[in-house]
Amino acid sequence: MWACLFTPDGRVLVLLAPHTGVAILPGGTPEKQDQDDPVGTLRREAEEEAAARFGIPLHLGHVSDPAERRGYLRYAAALTSVDPARPDPATGHTYTRILATPEQAKDLFDWGPAAADQLAAVHQARRQLGLPQAAPQPVTQFSGPAAW
Repeated sequence: MWACLFTPDGRVLVLLAPHTGVAILPGGTPEKQDQDDPVGTLRREAEEEAAARFGIPLHLGHVSDPAERRGYLRYAAALTSVDPARPDPATGHTYTRILATPEQAKDLFDWGPAAADQLAAVHQARRQLGLPQAAPQPVTQFSGPAAW
């Protein structure tokens, strides 16, 4: 599962893997302590990977991965706070955090043919969360901390 986490100005928090520069959204797989709670998993993963906390998430659906015979739950939420970056306890990596418009984020990911549907779902969630459409601006590194 993964989460599209929005800043109050409608931008998205994107993580860049330190060794590869690959762009990802906060998320991951359930662990025992999550007690089969997808939102609990997402909260733990966002805290571990991005030092981020978020409000009530919206379930956007799922994305299938035929190559791995599984799907991924998708959520969106408004960020409530972000602490300074720190190593992910699962990997030891400290991700670079950037802020991008949803359109810029789409270009950073390899969403393939589903890109238009993914972007539409992100904008629908943004509107449901009452957030503005992000103004065109350069992608920026986020150092934190911040609270909204």
